[in-house]
Amino acid sequence: MRESDLYDPIKQWMEERGFAVFPEVECRQAGGRADIVVTSGPIVGVVEMKQSLTLDLIDQALRWRGFANYIWIAIPYRKNGYKQFVNMVLRDYGIGVLFVSKHGTVWAEWNARFMRRAVPHLQKSLTEHHLTSGIKGGHSGGGYITPYRITINKVKHFLRRTGGWHSIREILDHCETHYASPRASLAKALQEYEAQWCEKKKEGGKLHFRFRLEGTDHQEGTDRSGNRLSSTSADVTLSEKQLSVLLVLSEEWQTPTRIARKLPGLHPHIAETKGSLYVNQPLKTLIAKGLAEKHPERKGQYRLTSAGEAMQRNMMLG
Repeated sequence: MRESDLYDPIKQWMEERGFAVFPEVECRQAGGRADIVVTSGPIVGVVEMKQSLTLDLIDQALRWRGFANYIWIAIPYRKNGYKQFVNMVLRDYGIGVLFVSKHGTVWAEWNARFMRRAVPHLQKSLTEHHLTSGIKGGHSGGGYITPYRITINKVKHFLRRTGGWHSIREILDHCETHYASPRASLAKALQEYEAQWCEKKKEGGKLHFRFRLEGTDHQEGTDRSGNRLSSTSADVTLSEKQLSVLLVLSEEWQTPTRIARKLPGLHPHIAETKGSLYVNQPLKTLIAKGLAEKHPERKGQYRLTSAGEAMQRNMMLG
């Protein structure tokens, strides 16, 4: 089994226990990237995966002490198990062990010990892009959710949503970046690396940027009934809050509280106690624009429509 083969069974196992699952989360303060981060309210856990139990895997797991309330390692099940010394080390440090069978069954050899004190850096590293990217934990060979990609996605969504030309200063007023020197660095990135979707002009000695209009934001596909559909996300204008809710919706029915739990930057206590109030207004707007729908029979459950899926797919492809 490859590391990435472990991801889907672990994801399902965690979601069945009420956790939201975020793959490949980079945390600068800890100096590394976690294969999987899981959250449930204020609780944060980390799962590190490997094809076998090695000292490197234990070292990766120990990195997250002080950053997570629970730490697990996940490995394919082997009949011979592992040595007693390793068993003692893991138990002493409170690291849980998850076995994954070749059929995708997951069980805990023993549970992780709850660690009360954990700094919030992992929580702050979570974004909607981790939920919508399609990347699996244990992924190798690039494609990670990097700070650069998060910055560029924010800028792209802003330019696409607002239309027209914007200076770097205007962009930075609406988009937080990871750059130490954001003006020069972002201008260079948009000119040299993002020209396929971003066009520039110079006016009054200043650079201005806008989302490229020449048909680059058009996506065709089929709806759930197999009918061909066409969607241009530029046709719909959404606020940042509405975009965030759209990005965490799926084709599965979800309650407002569950949707709120997935929103990046929303404090876990707010998500649990006032999450439904927080997302109700964005949901109403998405429903009015035909991007989301409410369950006709079950109370308080929502999902994407075909048009919403198309718009979300356009945003992720970008």
